[in-house]
Amino acid sequence: MRDLLKLPVLALGLSLGMAALPVAHSDMDEGMIVLMHDNLKSADPEKHEWKMAGAVPYGMRVVMLYGDPTKPGPFVFRARMSSGYKLPPHTHPDERMVTVLKGTYWSGVGERFNRRGTHEFPAGSMYVTKANVPHFAWAQTEVIIQEMGTGPDAGIHYVNPEDDPR
Repeated sequence: MRDLLKLPVLALGLSLGMAALPVAHSDMDEGMIVLMHDNLKSADPEKHEWKMAGAVPYGMRVVMLYGDPTKPGPFVFRARMSSGYKLPPHTHPDERMVTVLKGTYWSGVGERFNRRGTHEFPAGSMYVTKANVPHFAWAQTEVIIQEMGTGPDAGIHYVNPEDDPR
């Protein structure tokens, strides 16, 4: 736990505006938006409608839970990666909060992908990456993360242009 507190700030970044559709939510009253399992179609991630994320390397799928990254305000999405998935060094213009929901996820800070320079995040872990900090990640097992940010998100910016799948 002590090592976790010493970690550099990290993040996973995605550009999701065109890759995922928001999940329906209900307005309980004017002061609260409620996202229940029924609104998410299921508490089981296997039953979510996962969409391809075009701004990241093939193999990542996402589901938008709240908000719209292309508009001002908070947004929340989940991303699913297969075992061995690699996300090259990139940045985001906003701070990102990532929670690992399933699997073993590794992330590190820097402009070059280096597995030795990553920290292990098992299910239940959370980390925050500051805006514009270059970072990278990989999935040791199948991984599902939940990521929160604030729009309008200008997208994901790869440190090395040849890593950009677009």
